[in-house]
Amino acid sequence: MPRSESQRMYELLVDGFHQVSGILDQRKSTLVADPVLAELAARVAAAPDPESDEVKRALLYALDSRELSGAAEIVQYFAHRFRWAWLRGEVERRYLDCLTQVNRRLIRHYERMLEAFSSDWEDRDLFPSLDH
Repeated sequence: MPRSESQRMYELLVDGFHQVSGILDQRKSTLVADPVLAELAARVAAAPDPESDEVKRALLYALDSRELSGAAEIVQYFAHRFRWAWLRGEVERRYLDCLTQVNRRLIRHYERMLEAFSSDWEDRDLFPSLDH
């Protein structure tokens, strides 16, 4: 059975997210990871449905992954670029859960992601491709 276009999108994104995490692990630089994130976001933007279930599934994988060291940066990039309400809702839900559990490490993790939804996000300059 051939893979669907949406399944290929999911695989492309998850593979790219692993690549971004690898770059961040090795080079410790969002500037080096930025072209990969920009290419992934361009593929999503060009898709017939940029908010397809497969795109959502891939971003939720990044949001909840303990395997991806670059999960925060990935979500921040997509949050700032697209400002999707569904993604903000998912991050907020996890943030509120952490507040309830008083998990200080994860509270800051999700706060960083939520900050990226703002048009005047301070860390935007860490991702040069967002300046267009």
